Amino acid sequence: MMSLLLWLDKVAIISFGFIGGVYFAFSFFVMQSLKKTSAPDAIRTMNTINLVILKSPFMLLFFFSSFIALILFLENLILYKLISNEGFASLIFLLGMFICTAAKNVPLNNKLAEFDFYDSNCNPEIEWNDYYKNWIKWNHIRTTSCFISMVLLLIK
Repeated sequence: MMSLLLWLDKVAIISFGFIGGVYFAFSFFVMQSLKKTSAPDAIRTMNTINLVILKSPFMLLFFFSSFIALILFLENLILYKLISNEGFASLIFLLGMFICTAAKNVPLNNKLAEFDFYDSNCNPEIEWNDYYKNWIKWNHIRTTSCFISMVLLLIK
């Protein structure tokens, strides 16, 4: 049983690090690059990225790492060890990565996908600037949550 729990911690460290790396790349490379293009091009490109990512291995990583975090959380809940690095790591990951994605980043992506370039009342610059400012803020939280969770598991 202990070797299974140790294995789970190692898998969590790797998966949290991988997903944090993806978010890091988005915050500091992808979004910064899109910010340097025109708003219509940024919107179109981000919408394409969002469609591609839904059919990529990232989705497996996203749900797998969330499942691992949930298992770690439940394990620590059952063992009355919530005040532990594993307990904190799993809670931070679930709240800061999974819930943040579901409650903040996905709705922003959905709103951007609905942007109508042919509606004269829609301004791509306003839409992109609002999206960028909010999306990157929440993505920084996701990135930080992944790395904090990983570090907490490493230093136990």
